[in-house]
Amino acid sequence: MTDQYYWYLQLTAPDEKALNIDGYFHSMLAKSIDRYSFTETTAAHNALFVEGRRIGYGYSLVWADAAQTILRVRFVEPLSPVAAAGLRRGDTILSIDGFSPADVVAGLLPVVSTVGVPRHFVIRRPDGVQAIDVSSADFPLSPVTRIATLDATRAGAPVKVGYLSYTQFVSYSGNDLKQAFAGFAADGISELILDLRYNGGGSVAVARDLASMVSPASAGQLFAYLRFNDKHPENTLQIRFNGADVQLTPVPAGLERVFVIASGATASASELVINGLRPFVKTVLVGETTYGKPFGFVPRDYCGITYNAVQFEALNALGVGNYTTGFTPDCAVPDDFDRQLGDPAEQRVRTALDYIATGSCPAASAAQRQAPALAPPQAFGETGPNGMFVE
Repeated sequence: MTDQYYWYLQLTAPDEKALNIDGYFHSMLAKSIDRYSFTETTAAHNALFVEGRRIGYGYSLVWADAAQTILRVRFVEPLSPVAAAGLRRGDTILSIDGFSPADVVAGLLPVVSTVGVPRHFVIRRPDGVQAIDVSSADFPLSPVTRIATLDATRAGAPVKVGYLSYTQFVSYSGNDLKQAFAGFAADGISELILDLRYNGGGSVAVARDLASMVSPASAGQLFAYLRFNDKHPENTLQIRFNGADVQLTPVPAGLERVFVIASGATASASELVINGLRPFVKTVLVGETTYGKPFGFVPRDYCGITYNAVQFEALNALGVGNYTTGFTPDCAVPDDFDRQLGDPAEQRVRTALDYIATGSCPAASAAQRQAPALAPPQAFGETGPNGMFVE
């Protein structure tokens, strides 16, 4: 930490009375600056970033109202047990294993880390109350969750619009990304909607690969500049867009802009893509202000724990970085849990399609952008402390 931590000058003396290694680690951090560094078990880190698997059920939840009385399903992993059992985005949670929504959010639902553990959901849909029973399983993750070619109209002429929902920048998603863009090229799209609303980041290299497919005209240009602390200037990296010699897949020609659907859960490598594209491609943000994480780390494993301590700051080709307050949307639009991701009628997708048709945000979205930014809805899942993760 004294050698490689980005804010090593702001390190504090570690708490020798900390109850565990996580507390010891966090006691050293530059608390006024660092809301990014964390630890996790190496098994959990490898499951997500290397193996691409999870043991559990495969859902995340969100309070759908300011009073926190309505808990709804925000996202369902496509190949998860709950997906096979019929749970879907937008379902209202009445109880899980007898626990109320408030109990679930409070972390009272037991942690599940083994296969074969039953779970009982009681949900409400427009057609009534239903029960869903499912057992935990070891299932593969699907970072590319939806690919579609949508139809829009501009000045009376039809427009083909690619839509890609992507949840994690991981190397094993590479083939799916290639197939998505090959399909977009075959369909002749001239506009692209990149849905990163639930993408918390991941690999810088994969972020570079995705940006290179979005903007092949930027080949060889500087995508990101990774600046390490002044003890290690030799570690500084210039990450460039892939050149023609590293072309990953046929790509759509003539993309002059990209629409990015974002939220407070859009962070790290997702923001790296936004920032890295901006000097070369018009990037229109739809949704909410992003998380604000212009920093990264090289994970270190010791004794079954992976330490993620900030080691570098990322800047784009214009030297723009330090976006710690996030990127503000051009069109501010709330999440729409009444419709599935990629549905042309879903509010954020609809806003992007309207922008394509008219050249601007709908009036309501433009007005919302002028209002003070609101904290994004807090999302809860099935892993982490007390069985829940909090974004």
